[in-house]
Amino acid sequence: MLDSMSSNATVAKIRSLHGRMLTRDNYREILTKRSVPEIAEYLSTTRRFGELLSDVDPMTVHRGFLETLLEKENFDTYIRLCEFQQLDKVPFFGYQIEKAEIGCILMLINNINTGLDRSYLDDLPGYIIKHTSLDLLGLSRAGDFTELLKMLRKTKYHKPLVRVPLGEDGTVDYTECERRLRTQYYTNVIRHAEDSFPDSQSDEVVKMVKADIDFLNMINAYRMKAFYGFTADQIKQHQIKIQGVGKRLDNYYELETPEQMLEWLSEHETHTELAEDELIEVTMQRNKYRRLEHTIYRSFNAPVVLYAFTQLCEYETANIIHMIEGVRYGVDPAYIENNLLVC
Repeated sequence: MLDSMSSNATVAKIRSLHGRMLTRDNYREILTKRSVPEIAEYLSTTRRFGELLSDVDPMTVHRGFLETLLEKENFDTYIRLCEFQQLDKVPFFGYQIEKAEIGCILMLINNINTGLDRSYLDDLPGYIIKHTSLDLLGLSRAGDFTELLKMLRKTKYHKPLVRVPLGEDGTVDYTECERRLRTQYYTNVIRHAEDSFPDSQSDEVVKMVKADIDFLNMINAYRMKAFYGFTADQIKQHQIKIQGVGKRLDNYYELETPEQMLEWLSEHETHTELAEDELIEVTMQRNKYRRLEHTIYRSFNAPVVLYAFTQLCEYETANIIHMIEGVRYGVDPAYIENNLLVC
């Protein structure tokens, strides 16, 4: 359990780190660059990534390596914050490690499904190995889903995955695997928050986590209706289900057309009119981005502030990767900027 001193120290440190994050002006400057080395060189001049890139030669760095460095920096920052006041001794603060583990398992499932299982070794995020109890190198040698399940038998990831039916071709439904793993993940985060903190803290954490679940379910439901014509019952079957979460979305799932869903989202979530040709994810993520930034300076609850900050770091990396991809393929900078997840 956190005392007020450790909580305040952690919150202050996170706010200081947030002040170093890239601004819209930084993003606009990056959009003037015409190659990955130019972007890397610019990032090396920022307070946010200067130390990370101090020993990297911008002229030789390639896209994949730069993206891995940025993702590693996010994870390392999270670890340092957890160790700062020994927060890593509290079960709740393992949420980002569990999230990383799920990402690794899903990557492996995708590679097995596509016949690229051995390529997983090239994609393995080695920086999490010492922080996880999973034998990631061992898992990477699984030749099929059945073998993977055997290797996961003594872990918490076996139970949700063992119920996913195996197709005749030996593949499994990736989306269903993801849904089951994400459901277990959010269940664990909520349970750890309720067990680790007094009600005044856990209530705020749980509210934020439940908002995340609703956010994912709203976007997924729209995609299912707009692109696949799913019925309300089909949509409900594919949602992340946590006790006490999502009842307010029942009416949203029952809407008959994608257009009606957009109207509902405009009224209840984005408070701005959405059009069919818009990427609703961008608009909704920008709204979420605003809420996360507001949370960092409104709350004095260390678990909440850290949870918000780690998501902002992920958004920042997504912005940079989006710009790198745009530069690689010669996309109009104005179009790239319009799709950045920053306000």
